[in-house]
Amino acid sequence: MKKITSLSWIVLLLSLNFCYAKESVDLGQLVVTPSRIEEGIEGTDRKVEVITSDDIQSSGAKDVSGVLSGLPSTNINSYGGLGSLENIRMRGATAAQVLVLMDGMPLNSPRDGEVDLSTIPLDNIERIEVVPGAASSLYGSQAMGGTINIITKEPPKEGQKTEASSSFGSFKTFIETLSQGARIGNFGYLVSGGYKSSKGFRANSAFNSKDFNSKFEYKLNDNNIIGTNFGFYTSRAGAPGPITSPDLDDIQVERKDYINLNWGWKLDEKTGFNAKIYNNYDRLEFMSNSADSMFETAFSKSIHTTKVEGYDLCFNKELSDFYEFISGYNYVRNSNDSTSSAKHKYDVNAGYLENRFNFNDKARLSLSARVDDYSNFGAEFNPSVNFVYKFWQDFKMHAQVARSFRAPTFNDLYWPDEGWDKGNPNLKPEKGINYELGFDNKINKYFTTGISYYRNDFSNLINWEPDVNNVWQPQNIGKATINGIESINKFNLSDNFEIGTNYTFLSARNRETNKYLIYQPENKADFSLKYKKFYGFDFELIGQWTGMRFNDATNDTKVKPYFLLNFNVTKRFNKNYSVFFSLDNLLNKEYQIVKDYPTPGLSVNGGMKLEF
Repeated sequence: MKKITSLSWIVLLLSLNFCYAKESVDLGQLVVTPSRIEEGIEGTDRKVEVITSDDIQSSGAKDVSGVLSGLPSTNINSYGGLGSLENIRMRGATAAQVLVLMDGMPLNSPRDGEVDLSTIPLDNIERIEVVPGAASSLYGSQAMGGTINIITKEPPKEGQKTEASSSFGSFKTFIETLSQGARIGNFGYLVSGGYKSSKGFRANSAFNSKDFNSKFEYKLNDNNIIGTNFGFYTSRAGAPGPITSPDLDDIQVERKDYINLNWGWKLDEKTGFNAKIYNNYDRLEFMSNSADSMFETAFSKSIHTTKVEGYDLCFNKELSDFYEFISGYNYVRNSNDSTSSAKHKYDVNAGYLENRFNFNDKARLSLSARVDDYSNFGAEFNPSVNFVYKFWQDFKMHAQVARSFRAPTFNDLYWPDEGWDKGNPNLKPEKGINYELGFDNKINKYFTTGISYYRNDFSNLINWEPDVNNVWQPQNIGKATINGIESINKFNLSDNFEIGTNYTFLSARNRETNKYLIYQPENKADFSLKYKKFYGFDFELIGQWTGMRFNDATNDTKVKPYFLLNFNVTKRFNKNYSVFFSLDNLLNKEYQIVKDYPTPGLSVNGGMKLEF
């Protein structure tokens, strides 16, 4: 393991990390992702979108991708129905360039750099915070296109609470969840579990999964809390492959488990400390039961396991009304044991520091920097500058210039030499320079609008291409320029009726060929109509239009645009009992998000929920 850099030691001695609420005043919606400290959303110097548990419940979504897809910065890739692989792209970045966290713990697999959103249960989520754009100055690798932090539910503040839900839908789909939590003096707990199963909408697409999550905390006092959360996820799914060459007997089995230990200490109103230790394990098993290519025997099995172990220390201090800082130290060990790429591991030591200058109640400047020292390829330095200015109470501007990076994955580095492809242990990290300028304005109590322009210049992109011997190997040869505009508008016609419209224009091109990057739509538009508390009914109509995308780097193969319409309704009979009903793909459109991977037509789902 390499020695920690001098800057990392300095930051470690300065810090020991936390995230706290600064004053006991009403700050509205609280968020932690933009700066690592808990603060009111109106006071952040970054653009941030928050999806609440109420939003999740009313959306009718069956997994995390369903609640993220309506954001203007996101683009979901789905390979089919319930249980199929789903990943997220943001602002022209690939899925491996988007960092996904759960309570601050990284979920991206060091095997391929991505997160399968279908494996994250919805029933345990309190809110999801989405910060578009670069955040490597605080979070390190992967945070090039955006950062998504999934905040899990807390134990009840008092008494006890139990929730149970059951639903049934098309393709013999069952979804069951149960959670129970209580507060006993200074001790609180919350445990939850879920089960999903579906026969699938095409041959060999059956799926079932089980998940369990728990959180325990003990208050030493109101300002000193220790806690732990742990859980697991298991699934078994058919892998039908593309419709051009379907596999009718391939199976994929996955198991994930995690444990996360936390200690939060609020020393005073202006000082806080937090320590986090975590372990995240993933085992993926793929079984091919027939020879469908020249490289497969009659039966083959591949097993890939990864483990991410780390700890994070953070300290923040407000020294005056003008200046405060957030500093921290982070250590991670990534391990890989694969029947394909063998056993490998590497360590990362990192230190970060954010300086905040509050000029007045209108203007704030943040200067951040982070050093990541990798044992396998050296150190990376990523600074950022963020500025926010409030022209008046409901109209503000935010701006950013930042550097970002993504480390090569185990597959990139160590894929074995199979004669026609192999990894490259000499790869360097992908790098990006990111620019953003945006405005948010609450015109009046009826209308809120926001618009952002961003530009990302990526270099050293890792591309798998054939060499002179026609052997496919990744190289740092790619460059890309991404320009985008995002617009968000909300019309609150009454306390119960809301209309939302989002639009994104995206130009994501390879700088050397001037071709569009794959699966990056130039146009995307979303709208929603929500009507709540109509004799106990909540209605929601959601629409999304996604423009044409390219399936290949040469832009020869197009994926057709599509329009989706979903409808959800919930009826609450009393505080303990409600029923829900949803129609997905209301227009029964035939469409593909990923070429040659069909998606379900009209799907119906309904169920009930008990709370007591």
